[in-house]
Amino acid sequence: MGKKGAAVRRVGVAKGDTVFAAPFMAFAVVAIAAGIAHLVVAPPSSWTLVLAVIASVIICGPFHIRIGYDRGFPRAGVSIVMLAIEPLAGAPFIGVCIWAMGVVIAQTWLRRNFWLALYTTGLATVGAVAFVAVRNGLDALGVWLLPSFVVATAVFYGVVLLAEFARQWGREEVDRGVSASSVKPLRVAFLVAVVSVTATLIHYIDATVISWLESDPNVSLTPFVVLLAGSLFYVLAQRSRSDDIEARLSAVVDAAIELPRESGESLGTALVSRARGVVRANTVEVREAAPAGDEIGAPVSLRAGSEQYVVASRKLGGGAFSRDDQRAIESLAHLTSEAARMQYEVDSLEQRANTDPLTGLPNYGAFQQALIEANEHRAYHEGIALLFIDLDNFKKLNDNYGHRAGDALLRVVATRLERSSGGGDFVSRVGGDEFVVIFTGLVSIDQAKEAADRVIAALSERMDLEGHDLKPLVSAGLAFSSHREVDAQSLVEDADRTMLQAKRSRRQGAVATGSTVSISSHRSTRLNDIVARAIDGNRLMLAFQPIVDISTGKIWAFEALTRYVDPELGPISAPSLIARAKSLGLMNALTEQVITKALHAAEQFRALEPSVSCMTVNLDLGQISDAELGPFLREAARSHPEISLCIELNERSLRSVTDELRRDAENLQEAGLIIALDDYGSDDSSVGALVHFPMNILKIDKSLIGNLEDSRQRELIKALQGFGDNLGHTVVVEGIESAAVAETLRELGVRSVQGYHFGRPQSFALTRDRLRRTGTRAELS
Repeated sequence: MGKKGAAVRRVGVAKGDTVFAAPFMAFAVVAIAAGIAHLVVAPPSSWTLVLAVIASVIICGPFHIRIGYDRGFPRAGVSIVMLAIEPLAGAPFIGVCIWAMGVVIAQTWLRRNFWLALYTTGLATVGAVAFVAVRNGLDALGVWLLPSFVVATAVFYGVVLLAEFARQWGREEVDRGVSASSVKPLRVAFLVAVVSVTATLIHYIDATVISWLESDPNVSLTPFVVLLAGSLFYVLAQRSRSDDIEARLSAVVDAAIELPRESGESLGTALVSRARGVVRANTVEVREAAPAGDEIGAPVSLRAGSEQYVVASRKLGGGAFSRDDQRAIESLAHLTSEAARMQYEVDSLEQRANTDPLTGLPNYGAFQQALIEANEHRAYHEGIALLFIDLDNFKKLNDNYGHRAGDALLRVVATRLERSSGGGDFVSRVGGDEFVVIFTGLVSIDQAKEAADRVIAALSERMDLEGHDLKPLVSAGLAFSSHREVDAQSLVEDADRTMLQAKRSRRQGAVATGSTVSISSHRSTRLNDIVARAIDGNRLMLAFQPIVDISTGKIWAFEALTRYVDPELGPISAPSLIARAKSLGLMNALTEQVITKALHAAEQFRALEPSVSCMTVNLDLGQISDAELGPFLREAARSHPEISLCIELNERSLRSVTDELRRDAENLQEAGLIIALDDYGSDDSSVGALVHFPMNILKIDKSLIGNLEDSRQRELIKALQGFGDNLGHTVVVEGIESAAVAETLRELGVRSVQGYHFGRPQSFALTRDRLRRTGTRAELS
């Protein structure tokens, strides 16, 4: 709902309140008028007592007891206790009218709104009439003093609350000040007990103790008793107010700590949230219009050169905002404005420090930081590429057309780079006529080359420059990185070297007919050599991740995963390692090494824990054929009869399965190998893969448990587990990262799971130490 709609809704509520409140306001006027008339026509025998009652009601007016669950929800006063002593003997209902005089004065002072005070007085007076009627009726029946006050007090608060429920019935929950669900019964009972006991004590002291102390029959100490009771509640009110101020100050201090941490829209959201808690309002908003009527607010600047207002309306519990509320919201607005101003100044300084003033692109310093972040914060298997661009003959253009034309060309190049590179790529000017583009989220060097060609084609379009028709020529070098670099600067060096080679070839006689992109062969060749040496030298390492039975809390298998850390480049991602091994024709050699080392590790794990006898490894579908690794796999299984060797085949690869490969899989099962269908559900999964290919284990991809609050995901997991149980397959759910997910899966009937919650992939030494230390216990300590 927009601002106009919200304003209309507020007006509608106000009109409804006025209609409801009118009878109570009239009743208050009649009661007060009746009391004044009676005092004028028949002056009381003791004006002191009358004035004492009025003064005591005013004095104890600030004291309220919270009866709602939240600190801002309804607070109830205790001034009804002053009717424990009748100000006019034999005229109890005139006593109520005199009591109402004190209430209207106290409420006007507290609420700062006469009409709201009049409504409150009328409502309280109706309850007071019921209080007196019940109290006198029970007294006439001979009911003891305390029980009669308990019942009369309960009736008083019941009348007041029922009227408030009726006034706010039908409103949205957020707009209610009082509702049945917001009132805490135990606090209401406590309030009734406090008022009843106090009223009983006042009545008893006046009737017994004071009568015994009075030596002069013409002097009454009853007004003293009334004033003493009112003063006691006033002291308690000041103590309560002190606690409230302390809590409010603490909230403002917390806001002073929190607000400077926010920026932009989140700063406004934090301000609204803090203000709603500090001033206890139903509605707090940041808007263009200043506060009006019973609202409070203060100007606030969330952006440079822009001033709005933070406005609070409708106090929780139906009360009026106090001066402390106004001061608190002013403090919050000031803190927010200062936080926004400091953030703006910091951002401006940072932008000036990291921006090229001519083109508006990030400068060399910003580029260095962006390159480090792109390298370190990418997913392990995600590639990045660096395109280094140099404008050809830029000096000659400056000499021929002037520096103004050169500056114009640089600005056009910057604009074209930003437009063509894509929103997720980083563009920077790093030198006089040198630019770089960082491409992220890549899977191959071919994808990087396509992106670079697109950028260079856009740069090379003809342009009108200071009245001259010009087609820019650039030399560009592209360096691709498929793994996280130890030193990201090596990527810059390779791209720069490749760009200079392209520029040098032009100077050595190549015809400069168009812009070119040269790919760094140095990096590609170097990575190929590193992978080949690692495989030929049998340097690959394995990491082991446990597969656990959550019904018993025990580890029953491990999955072996390939790892390699080059002394120069650092860790090489498994996807990059596999891709290079395939391109070099070394995939079978890599797989043989992995299986050999995995089975050797499995023997040692089993020596420590005999129940852990299964080891799983990942294979390509084609590798199971007799033409490739079929004979090796069968021999490996025979050589380790006490180990269950499981080969995991990716579900996507089974789309190209042939009858011959299906027979090869069956032969492996006959030889004692276990076959697992891996990553089921990670893509457009086919039901055919479940029924047309022999398997023993079904591994469910973590994408199918991304939101287990969704009943559809839960039902799917239950169905897959049921499928596995009916056909004798073991179902393993992958990607378990919390105890809550594991417990939910256990409730769904899942038994076997795998994921970081039960252990990340670890080296052989660390896995062996874990088995020695905790055995097969699944939970990490």
